[in-house]
Amino acid sequence: MSPHEDLPGALHGIKVIDLAGTVATGYCGKLFADHGADVLLVEPQEGCPTRRLPPFAPGVPAPEASGMHAYLSANKRSVVCPDRAALMALASGAALVIDDRPGRDRPLTLDELEHCSADGVLLSITWFGQTGPYRGYAGSDGVCQALTSQIDWLGEPDGPPVMPGGYQAQIIAGMTAFVASMGQILARELGNVSGPGHLDVSVLESNLCFSEIEALRGFAGKPTRERLGVNRFRATYPLGIYPCRDGWLGVTVLTPSQWNAFCELLGFDDLAAVERYQQSLERLQDADKLDARIQGRVARESAGDLAKRGQALRIPLTIVPTMDQLFDVDQFVERGAFADVTHPDLGALRLPTSPFRLHAMPAASGGEVARLGADTEAALQQAGCAL
Repeated sequence: MSPHEDLPGALHGIKVIDLAGTVATGYCGKLFADHGADVLLVEPQEGCPTRRLPPFAPGVPAPEASGMHAYLSANKRSVVCPDRAALMALASGAALVIDDRPGRDRPLTLDELEHCSADGVLLSITWFGQTGPYRGYAGSDGVCQALTSQIDWLGEPDGPPVMPGGYQAQIIAGMTAFVASMGQILARELGNVSGPGHLDVSVLESNLCFSEIEALRGFAGKPTRERLGVNRFRATYPLGIYPCRDGWLGVTVLTPSQWNAFCELLGFDDLAAVERYQQSLERLQDADKLDARIQGRVARESAGDLAKRGQALRIPLTIVPTMDQLFDVDQFVERGAFADVTHPDLGALRLPTSPFRLHAMPAASGGEVARLGADTEAALQQAGCAL
């Protein structure tokens, strides 16, 4: 746990109930748990959906093998709820109850929540929100990334858009829901709203923030962004990944000063002297020719050395670590961005900590993941339910 584990977290005293157990609800609940809230993951007998997501630890039987579930569930309590009466009891005094249901088909209605917790908030994180023609549609991270045009401009000009994979869309939605929930809770504490409330968070709309450049281009009546190819983006060149002798270098060069510094780094004095190359769009016109020179030059260099020397010249450069190198990135090490989370079957896992730092109220660093239903008896007794 935190080196300041004698101090309560900033959200100590807040009770959160997650009735869905998806990546989006799980990440929202994780942020609450990281900062001291009492988060109950109410699971069905077979376990919540995140327990069925890879990566899986070899030799560990379901439902305890998921590394993704472990990442989302440290410092939460796992409860298998036997019936609706027990659910009502568990929700007593909850500041937040989270589900993933559109419309009225939800495990706990707003009226029922009012009986359990007069000032509680019902948070629904669904793919498309509670209203609109898509509200009952099936969704996925890829669907949301496609529908927000995030992938339309990624890939080769004559090929299909490139799908990134993973659960990024749900993670962003979980963060959005956390912010929205804190706003709703704060409004209640300030006396600006009373009684139970219903928060409607759409995974799709949470990801529109990644399409803001195209929205602004729309005001000018310009067409949708043209797909230029891998590591080619309008208005910024060079912007991409280049192979070095020991790894990959991420490069972003936009302003004239960055271009001149980049040329200094690579010894390209002749390119720095080209007047029209002071403009990024002009450089983009000659991208094939410039790429050949850049690639030929950096292929002989160390990515780490170029990144450090480039940053000293105020150029946005970085190494591109592999997943197994990620834990040793000095910035992450210094800030404690990873910590060990323990699971009785998986052992210790090195996982990301809270993405923000509050003043004088540190988040949990590491923690423990509960087996399915491990806290059922204690939670039901605390709620006054007969076992």
